Amino acid sequence: MKKKLLDKYIIKNFLSKFLLIMTSFVTVFTVVDIIDNIDKFIEHNVDNNEIFLYYLYTLPWYLSLALPMTLLISTVLCFSILQKNQEITAMKASGLSIYRISSPIIICGVIFCFISFFFDNLIVVNSMQNRSIIEKKIKPNYQFNNNKRNNIYYHLDNSFLTIKKYNYKNDSAHNISIQTYEGSDLTSRFDAKYMIWNEHEKSWEFKDVKLRKWIKNHYKYSSLLDTSFQIKDINPEIIKSDIIDPEEMNYWELKDFIFKLKDKGLDYNRWAVNKHFKTGFACSSIIMIIFGIVLSIQKPRSNFATGIGLSMAIIFLYYLFIKTGQTIGYNNILPPFLAIWLVNFIFLFIGTYLFINSRT
Repeated sequence: MKKKLLDKYIIKNFLSKFLLIMTSFVTVFTVVDIIDNIDKFIEHNVDNNEIFLYYLYTLPWYLSLALPMTLLISTVLCFSILQKNQEITAMKASGLSIYRISSPIIICGVIFCFISFFFDNLIVVNSMQNRSIIEKKIKPNYQFNNNKRNNIYYHLDNSFLTIKKYNYKNDSAHNISIQTYEGSDLTSRFDAKYMIWNEHEKSWEFKDVKLRKWIKNHYKYSSLLDTSFQIKDINPEIIKSDIIDPEEMNYWELKDFIFKLKDKGLDYNRWAVNKHFKTGFACSSIIMIIFGIVLSIQKPRSNFATGIGLSMAIIFLYYLFIKTGQTIGYNNILPPFLAIWLVNFIFLFIGTYLFINSRT
């Protein structure tokens, strides 16, 4: 009974710090963003209701972004205060090990992993899609700052359209492929090195075309210098407004999309990296809590500033390495799973090793 009361006390202490720090982070993020965007709101005549909705839709993303660092700092503060008040010493004197004392917060970390995953994929993704409607008003050209986009995919009835490079400035594209299927069998493939939109004819003009057909086990090949035709439901406006970005898809949408790409024999590496990132980043919660405990019990007499400083260094390194792993995965240097999860495995191993070998 006493142990249950102790667990409740530690969890209550931890969650109180968590709520305070999360509120602080979200407030800082919001204030900085308002300062950055206030001139854009005024310039584009965005009314107060739209501004409110913009930050309401942004709030889940701020919460998701701040979660790992909040958990880390909350753990450090919770244990540091318990140390300062000699409560850890009293608990150990009553026969409890540091591992038993830490167990309720570690369990919270596991729970937060699941909360983070479902929160990101069910709420953050949808809220960011809603926010983009307002964002287009204050940043009408934000999607096209670089004037180019790579790796565009569309599933059209029984066909699959792939565009390797698209230029928004003149509505042209390079390396286009249209593959048509009957079930899982490829029946035709249309490849072109270049295409450009003809506004007068409302059609696409293709250059250097190669056409392959498979009819009853017979293969037919032909080539054309140029040709033009319409692609059903695809025009520059659709590409600009309805482009698929892996960061804007939830885990289950990515999984389904990867299956379609894989089934059609198309490259799905970038989408696979982002799918594993969805799960890998969610597990950062337990990693940060383990490091928070380690930072607290390694040097129990250290002041709060030292603990906070080390916490910020660890979270910075984690963000840096996992984003680097994402880039490595995009470039096929490592398999998608390993590119993301290797960072988690390394941090989890180091944190667990330090925790087990801590002087308690």
